[in-house]
Amino acid sequence: MNLAAQLSVPVINDDVVKGYDMSVFNVFSPQGNPSMSILADEFALRLCAFNELTRDMRDAGIAVERLEFADNKIFINPLSVELMSRRFGHELLGVCYATVGRRTRNSVTIREVDVVWFSRVKEQEQ
Repeated sequence: MNLAAQLSVPVINDDVVKGYDMSVFNVFSPQGNPSMSILADEFALRLCAFNELTRDMRDAGIAVERLEFADNKIFINPLSVELMSRRFGHELLGVCYATVGRRTRNSVTIREVDVVWFSRVKEQEQ
């Protein structure tokens, strides 16, 4: 059984599409983020920026651990942070961090994509 049949999605050919508003065909992320039509111009631009940054990071030797396109996040290895800051330091925006338990979730925005890594909380000497 093909994917369209499993999802109860009708298969649409070009003859059916002509003259209809294609914005009703949306892609929903499982996390509940706003939907984006895969036919919308924003989708192609966002995907291009995401893939380009991923390629550039890997080419620079940065260890990419996980990609989450739906959430617009690239997770990197904490050991690659220094290399990332040297290579992409002039493009860093929106530095943010939050500590939960014994881990800190760090993130920066590069080319409108969030780059995330986790670090251990440093104990303060008393």
